[in-house]
Amino acid sequence: MNDITKRALIHGVDKKNGVLGTTERERQITAFIKQDESTAPLEMLKAWLQFQSGISEKEKRDTIVKYEMWLFRGDTTLKPDFSELPPMVDRFIHGGDVSKNYYELLVNWEKRTYNTFSDLKDEHIREFLDKHKLN
Repeated sequence: MNDITKRALIHGVDKKNGVLGTTERERQITAFIKQDESTAPLEMLKAWLQFQSGISEKEKRDTIVKYEMWLFRGDTTLKPDFSELPPMVDRFIHGGDVSKNYYELLVNWEKRTYNTFSDLKDEHIREFLDKHKLN
């Protein structure tokens, strides 16, 4: 894939998502293309999402799984079944998450996966991040 094709793909995704083309956005795209070694469109788009995020897929996956398990830390009345968690996490990440930090990641996770976010959820997220020293 050449640089023009990569730029066109990113602009196409931006257009579909209503992202406005600004000078800063063009600088981001140019910086990404200079370091990108992708050879296929899907590979390039995944790399673009990760470039924007700054948190790797593995870090996102690990953080979400630890967070979900941490939520049930002291509850002996519930026996959670975490078998559905890995596919849910993958759908969330591959659905275009571009969180720039762990707080944003977990807020987006709560909002997009469960369609819930409240002061209590915010408190849980902040407590989890403090306990695990994540920013």
